[in-house]
Amino acid sequence: MKFKNLLLMLTVFASTLVTAQDADECKRYQAIAGNAYKAKEYKKVTRSYVIAHKECEGLDMVFYNPFVYSVKRSMKSAESEETEKAYLDTLIQVYEWAQEEHGDQPDWKSYQAYSYLKQGKPGNMKKADRAYQIGIHHDAEEVNKGFLKQYYANLYNLWVQAKDKDKKAGYKKRLISEYFKLSDYASKGDMGASTIDFLSKYMSRVVRNCEDLLPEISLFMDELPQEKATKKSTVKNFMSLLEDKGCTGSDEYAMLVDTIIAIDPSTDAVLAKAKLQMAQGDVNDAIQTFEKAKNMSSDADQKSDIELEIANAYYRAGRFKSAHNAGLGVSGKNSSKGYSIAAKSVNAMMNQCGVSTFDRKANNYYAVELAQKAGNNALVQRFKKQCPTSSDIFNQDMEEGDEVTLSCWGKTFKVKAY
Repeated sequence: MKFKNLLLMLTVFASTLVTAQDADECKRYQAIAGNAYKAKEYKKVTRSYVIAHKECEGLDMVFYNPFVYSVKRSMKSAESEETEKAYLDTLIQVYEWAQEEHGDQPDWKSYQAYSYLKQGKPGNMKKADRAYQIGIHHDAEEVNKGFLKQYYANLYNLWVQAKDKDKKAGYKKRLISEYFKLSDYASKGDMGASTIDFLSKYMSRVVRNCEDLLPEISLFMDELPQEKATKKSTVKNFMSLLEDKGCTGSDEYAMLVDTIIAIDPSTDAVLAKAKLQMAQGDVNDAIQTFEKAKNMSSDADQKSDIELEIANAYYRAGRFKSAHNAGLGVSGKNSSKGYSIAAKSVNAMMNQCGVSTFDRKANNYYAVELAQKAGNNALVQRFKKQCPTSSDIFNQDMEEGDEVTLSCWGKTFKVKAY
């Protein structure tokens, strides 16, 4: 046999031997890791799977779940912060290896995102965002509320840091649309009001006007949950958001009001209808609707709120006599505010009540009295300044202590100069 052919055969044999040895090492370390896992020796599992991954040039998916679990357990029992960071690096590497070889694993994605943010390396915020987008929406209402909050806060921080105009606009659009989706998950997952409040806090920093918000409302109205309680909760959240941004005069708000009344014609729904009518300038109908809501309510505090709304509605409409009467009719917790509206109404009508300057100014004696009942010192001082002066009293041929009757109110007061 020629020397050249012999060398070729030896080379092939040696290559085969190395390959066989590699395969043996691959299986051996897989077996070591498996036995260590049964014995709950998680650090040994981690070391063995790292070697097995190298020897096997990758692992079947079945090996990755115990690999990930073992790294997590090892990280929890790490002796030092430095060791813990090393295990965290390993955990992230394992997540990436597995998904490079076998595709995205939605069940892992939120944990992977959390790990990126905990690691805190440059670029990890964007990596976490991509992972969270898959994980959060995969888990939906079963998502860990801590992950949900972190996802939204991280998205907000990406928006804050974005310099490119188009990227910033893209993040803003996502913050708005994700707010509604995440709020829905929070409601369905019974995550508590604090979770919704957390989302709303960040949302309010992003959305400054109705133009930002209204297009998204229309889109999400087509995707409302069908279950009655959840649908009602979602619609009420949308309504609160629009009310907070002063969008109650919009067609979208009207659509939400009609939806909530159709779902459940409760006192809150009727009140929303009244507020919509006020926003649209339909004061008469709004007051009638407020009265309807008041008759529906059995809660004293809510009745007081509605009575105050009615008094304010009359006042804003310039119907000061009715506002005065409604203000005096406010009961319970808002009674002092009702007196303030009554006082302002009397003051607003002074030029229509009385023939002389003295007569008109004298109306403020009553306004002062009502402001005092309200405990509103600012109004008291304001209206005292508008009462008749010493000159007005003298020119009217009167003295302090004389009495004057107010033609519009049928009230009699002793004349005095403040």
